Amino acid sequence: MNNDFLPLGKHSKSKSNDKKNNENSELNSESEINTNNSFVWFIFIIGFTVILLSIVSVVFPGLILSIFGDSEFLEPGEIGPIGIPLILTNIIIFSLIILYYLQRLPDSFIEFCRKILSSDLSRKNSLIFLIVILAIYISISANELSIYELNQYGDFLIVEDALEIWPDGKSENVYVTEQLTRHVRMILLVASDEIFDNIKIIPYIATILLLVTTYFLTVSFSKKNFTGLLAVVLVLQSSTFYTYDTIAVYENFWVLFYVFSIYLIFQKPKFSSIFYILSIFSKAITILMLPVTIMITLLSEIPKRKKIFVIGSHLVVLAISIIIFQFSNTIYGNVIDINTTEFVTGFTTLAFNLRFDVLLLLLLLPVSMGLFLKARNGCRNSISLMVLMCGSILVTPVLEMITNFYFVYPYRYVPLVIFFAVSTSSLLSRK
Repeated sequence: MNNDFLPLGKHSKSKSNDKKNNENSELNSESEINTNNSFVWFIFIIGFTVILLSIVSVVFPGLILSIFGDSEFLEPGEIGPIGIPLILTNIIIFSLIILYYLQRLPDSFIEFCRKILSSDLSRKNSLIFLIVILAIYISISANELSIYELNQYGDFLIVEDALEIWPDGKSENVYVTEQLTRHVRMILLVASDEIFDNIKIIPYIATILLLVTTYFLTVSFSKKNFTGLLAVVLVLQSSTFYTYDTIAVYENFWVLFYVFSIYLIFQKPKFSSIFYILSIFSKAITILMLPVTIMITLLSEIPKRKKIFVIGSHLVVLAISIIIFQFSNTIYGNVIDINTTEFVTGFTTLAFNLRFDVLLLLLLLPVSMGLFLKARNGCRNSISLMVLMCGSILVTPVLEMITNFYFVYPYRYVPLVIFFAVSTSSLLSRK
């Protein structure tokens, strides 16, 4: 509506809004990425390479290890337990995609898909359903809080030793020393133990907040409330997520803080770096996710000056973290042992660690193709989602390449579970 037809008292507000909208529009137009250019192909070629390397070991567990590693007990051509289901699922889905582009699918099926894409829930109803889903989840999982964690994971002894001497104590055990440097995590675990007399409570709350963050991040990407609910359900069906949801020794603090920092890039950019540094001092592995954060920022539709601030503040956070690690009693500088061969063999860990997350393994490649097709049709968020998924996968091979200090456990793939759920759900966006 033209300002000339507005009441006098609304002129200033309208001008302010117009100025803000014009600023955002101008800055976004400057940073527009042509989704048909070579940049999209570059991102997705890397993405498909990462995913295919990971899936190869699902179909043929011994193939990569026989070429680059030690496969004494594995035959290179032996097919894995879900190798055939994975191949058949991908053949069916890719056949449907080809038939769609050849216009060979029944009109009734296409119309049904269009109805799904166009339908949605109101924000109010969606939030009510979210509360119901969380209530059901809590009712099912809350009983795990009463289990003594040492009966579940022997590594809990390391956490107990660290809690006894943190923050000023020292230990000759390098694994205890590594725990002592994760100050945010230790603060939260100590708080849980002292306030609730149960070390599992705050990690459990963090898991619930992670589900809520997943909902809002999905809605932010897809602009549909229903997709947020679908993402939460997809996370809850994950065996990996459900295994570690109430565990203190392998808690989700670092995942929550990192995923929330990504969400804040789109909502409150100036606060994103705060939660990024919280993630680093919950688990230093998120330092390796900085390139992903920078890429997501560049791809976002926030104003250019905010992009500069987000990237700059994250680089400052990285510098501060390195300085703190350098002058404190950490083991990170002593465990670097670069072996480039381990980078390739690191891709084999996904197949083993996520062997119970069958849905993720079956749909990882088709979802990636769906993101590619949406990106080609002009959906910038699909590029970001591909970067998030592949970045989550790449962290493990990179970590395997630069150190042999850490063991790769399934909980390291919780970020992938989250971003896979968001990506899968976002395929049902209106666009």
